[in-house]
Amino acid sequence: MKKQPAAADKSTDGMVDYGRHSVAQQQLVDVMAGRIRQLTERLGLVEPELKIMDYGCGPGPSAINAVKPAIQAYRARYPDAPIAVCHADQPGNDWNALFKLAAGPSGYLAGATNLRSGAAVGSFYQQMAAAGSVALGTSFYASQWLSQAVRLNAPGAIWFADLTGSARDELAALASRDWARFLRCRAVELRPGGFFLLSTLGAVADASEVNGAAASGRGIYRAMQRVTQDMAREGAIDPQVLDHFVFGLWFLTAEEARRPLEDDPQLAEAFEIEHIGVAPAAQNPDDLFAHAIGDPAEYARLYTGHTRAFAHATLMAQVFTPSTANAAEAERLAENFYDRLQALYWQDLAKYACELWYVTVVLRRR
Repeated sequence: MKKQPAAADKSTDGMVDYGRHSVAQQQLVDVMAGRIRQLTERLGLVEPELKIMDYGCGPGPSAINAVKPAIQAYRARYPDAPIAVCHADQPGNDWNALFKLAAGPSGYLAGATNLRSGAAVGSFYQQMAAAGSVALGTSFYASQWLSQAVRLNAPGAIWFADLTGSARDELAALASRDWARFLRCRAVELRPGGFFLLSTLGAVADASEVNGAAASGRGIYRAMQRVTQDMAREGAIDPQVLDHFVFGLWFLTAEEARRPLEDDPQLAEAFEIEHIGVAPAAQNPDDLFAHAIGDPAEYARLYTGHTRAFAHATLMAQVFTPSTANAAEAERLAENFYDRLQALYWQDLAKYACELWYVTVVLRRR
């Protein structure tokens, strides 16, 4: 007997090999390092301590590199001033791996003085720090995940950008509520004069798309859609399960990012908008793994690993497990899916390339 569809409590629960396959995340944080330094310098001396908080940190090197520029910039001006670093993420994050990196040779703790490091465990759709305590907040590659897993009647579409009709409206409403909720929480936590910097996957206008916007990674999601639909037609995946599956994601356009900051009186009063915009990735904006396209096997391997890193837990909980009778069958179904996905990338190469546009938001607490 097939199991009923099950969803993880959060869209990101149980990511697989995230650090090893977080190339895009690391590149984005590296590009933002200069902006992080500039914002830190503008803060001046913060009493009683400079508190840096990174929301949706993850377990990999990008979490360390998100805070190092701020520490370095502050130390250059105030060598002895107290600094507190807080990494914020869900309970399932690999906290041991994260703090091992923080204390390692490329981290920020070894030899540091008057610096303490800690974690805030929970959802960033809730308050994660004391009111008025955060001087610099950052968030990279995280806020596109919605507050909950979703299940919609959406045959033929497994992600938001291809949804139409009532399914599109329902997910758009959730995404809008979540974005406003996320901002309200940061408004509580930031101290007056503090900065918040967010950069994550975004979307740009494109008249050829069904909803008038091209979203980052559309090739990857459409590759997954093709493979899962083929498997459903063959009976490997339950078609009813697939028809109700949608990733719990939304990639904001600049207009969507700006709207609540201007229309919501509470947020308009709380924040001064310094920058909101969407731009192509600084490296390989048309194909994340363009450097490997001359080696089809490696190109396919990289895309499959990248997909497994962010999508496996969601697919396992909402597609593979509900389509099978037990855990062993679900694992075999998952491996069948990744084998097919890798073969598709090997065969079609750049047809399913991952394009990257990033929405960047810089706010100052009034």
